Amino acid sequence: MFRLSAIVFLFLFLAGCNMFDDGKLNNVGLLMEGTIHDETWGSGAYSGLLNIKEDKNVSVLLRENIATLKTAEKAVKDLERQGVNLVFGHGSNYGRIFDSLNEYYPEIHFVYFNGQTFDHNITSIHFDGYDMGYFAGRLAGEMTSTKHIGIIRAFKMQEEAEGFYEGVLAVDPTIKVSVRSVNSWYDQQKAMLHFQQLTEQGIDVVYPAGDGFNVPVIKAAEAEDIFAVGYIQDQHHISESTVLTSTVQQLDGLYLKVADMYDQQQLTPGIINFPFDQSFVTLGTYSNEVPEGLQSKLNNEMDSYIESGVLPR
Repeated sequence: MFRLSAIVFLFLFLAGCNMFDDGKLNNVGLLMEGTIHDETWGSGAYSGLLNIKEDKNVSVLLRENIATLKTAEKAVKDLERQGVNLVFGHGSNYGRIFDSLNEYYPEIHFVYFNGQTFDHNITSIHFDGYDMGYFAGRLAGEMTSTKHIGIIRAFKMQEEAEGFYEGVLAVDPTIKVSVRSVNSWYDQQKAMLHFQQLTEQGIDVVYPAGDGFNVPVIKAAEAEDIFAVGYIQDQHHISESTVLTSTVQQLDGLYLKVADMYDQQQLTPGIINFPFDQSFVTLGTYSNEVPEGLQSKLNNEMDSYIESGVLPR
């Protein structure tokens, strides 16, 4: 009788210590390839993590510089020991990593961004980058005087950069749009070299679409007295006259939204798309250099698009 009671007690003790409340948010982890100090992609994720902590009253754990399967495996194992049952991987590369780990952690739901990989406990979050880029491009097309605009993108396949390009040409097909690829999110030196070459060629608007290098490019644009378009976060504060607007992904609000979905057992595996609807995907604050009439025109075009789904041409 004593042995049976002891076994029952031990089982209940271990269950109380180790089992998750199924479907309810416990603690939250965030894995990042870089750091939270980039003023764009990383800092937005960190703000979202803090929003979850405040709103849901749970513990949140951050792990920076997690870029390989080996470091991710160690981090996830540690997060599980600390009661985490929702893990964000802040980037597309985590799709491959989570696909290698998820079967070993059935109690954890894994969320990452802009990938095609998913499973029963893996969700990929997609932003509709093309549309926000398109409207920012329309603004740039209206504001250029030299009719030469530069795009410095991280990689060739970037929806927001493609949308920006198309938006410029929709305003005036005679505008020259020069596109340069850094082939990295973080290579500031190469991005700045591209910027220098583009300014020598006469651009007067630049869109630096990379979270590790866009702030230095914006500051350089301010020094050269040309316009820029911010990226990921509303970067109006960097230079109110230089930053025409920003292509914004509201990461702080989105992280809380995903945590709410999990807590309410509404977070499904698969791919979840967030469209350009002025909630999580939008344009940022306009520069004081943008005429009020142009601001109103763009706002009306965006409202019409959200309602109709037809881009202005």
